[in-house]
Amino acid sequence: MFNRLTFDPVETISKAKAGDKDALSRLWSLLNPGLVRYLSSLGCKFAEDIASESWISLANVLPRFQGELTSLQGLLFQIARARLYDQLRKDYRRPKQTLTVVDENTVREQLYPGPESILDESSSRTLEWLSQIPTSQAEVVSLRVIVGMSHFEISQIIGKSQGAVRILFFRGLENLEKVINGEKKPKLHKKFFTSA
Repeated sequence: MFNRLTFDPVETISKAKAGDKDALSRLWSLLNPGLVRYLSSLGCKFAEDIASESWISLANVLPRFQGELTSLQGLLFQIARARLYDQLRKDYRRPKQTLTVVDENTVREQLYPGPESILDESSSRTLEWLSQIPTSQAEVVSLRVIVGMSHFEISQIIGKSQGAVRILFFRGLENLEKVINGEKKPKLHKKFFTSA
């Protein structure tokens, strides 16, 4: 079982690079929930699938990886972002097909019953709010607030300057506030806006 109190990131990354499955499992336990939340916040319907593909790609490049845990997390999120955009391009090019509609909540409850569920009702509402603001702003807000990354780490993932990331974050929070105020909710950005 993974214990965050005894977790040594340097040792774990070294062991994972050498092929230790337990070390890779510890990294997965630490990073995958945030990765799935990030992909879900971008409107990805198959976040778990994209995350799995991203981990496979990361495992292929891990032996050559040089850096610390935040760099590894950044690399993983870059891979996932590229996979997501590849999937979106592929879906756009494919002809539309008629499929049987399956209730996503029913499937999720069957796959992740109880506390194991990654998305609960409150996070579903957050994802709904994020879907109502521009995608670039939603991406930055979700990386900053949901995943907890710094402006620098986000800038490395999305390929923009830290200043541009800060602007996207602030504008995203302003737009989220407008969306939330439409539902008579309190202001959000004063609580979450911190410099990094």
